[in-house]
Amino acid sequence: MDEAVRLFKRPHLNNARLVMAWPDAGHVGLRVVDHLKRKLKAERLGRIEPYEFSLYPWISVKNGVIERLELMKNQFYYWQDLSMERDIVIYKSEQPAARHHEYVGLVLDLACELGVKRIYMAGSFGATGVSHEEEAVVLGVSNYPNLVSLMESNGIKPYPEYKGVGNLQSSFLWFARERGIEAISLWSPMPYYIARLPFPWSSYPKCSLAILKKIVEMEGLDVGTGEIAALIRRTDKEMGKMYDELWEQAKKEFPYQAMEGLPSLSDDAEEPISDEDISRMMKDIEDFFNRGQQ
Repeated sequence: MDEAVRLFKRPHLNNARLVMAWPDAGHVGLRVVDHLKRKLKAERLGRIEPYEFSLYPWISVKNGVIERLELMKNQFYYWQDLSMERDIVIYKSEQPAARHHEYVGLVLDLACELGVKRIYMAGSFGATGVSHEEEAVVLGVSNYPNLVSLMESNGIKPYPEYKGVGNLQSSFLWFARERGIEAISLWSPMPYYIARLPFPWSSYPKCSLAILKKIVEMEGLDVGTGEIAALIRRTDKEMGKMYDELWEQAKKEFPYQAMEGLPSLSDDAEEPISDEDISRMMKDIEDFFNRGQQ
């Protein structure tokens, strides 16, 4: 194994699946992998050393002294199935800022070493014509034709057609096939008027639950989803009026501020939104609308 990959353990895994996510506007994918990690009580497996894949560090300064510096955060976890049907590897990471092809290769090399047979990737994007009043849908892109029928049988809509700039998941799909590993990229589009808000105001658990249910169904995992469902109910209750106003403004082509950069990798994407957070969100959105009316 390349020295850039640091493993804390070397478990013998059976028929393994790898579930991966990176930060997105709605924190959708990270919530999926964090939920799986906690429910399965997955153990730390290792990480990719970040030095070659980072450009600018995240730092913390207090009273004129630098207290913390972090490069590309990432972590592998694993869970072994006592029924011996399939084990699960979980990977959460920030986007590499450099040497993307090498980064993809390192992850896939480790997947091969661990005997991974299939990869799932979870994410979201802002889409016009989608409102918060609708049920979230899941779109899929696979790297083998036979996986299309698997997606369709589980209510996943194959992405119909696209030609243009790809992303990190595109590279994983392509190069996983070169290694003989099945891969499915799962996307749940969220309302663009929410996705364009800076995080955490753009947090959208409804899409996370939609993707999580598909992975759980396809792999037959006994993983409850009640916590995310409860978070959705609270989000809808606390922010429903705000969402309605954003939707009405979006239909009028209201000019939005530019979205801030993608969120960094949090320790746990399912941390509850506090009352203080809700109050701050409400005030920020109110100020946002007031500026637009000036």
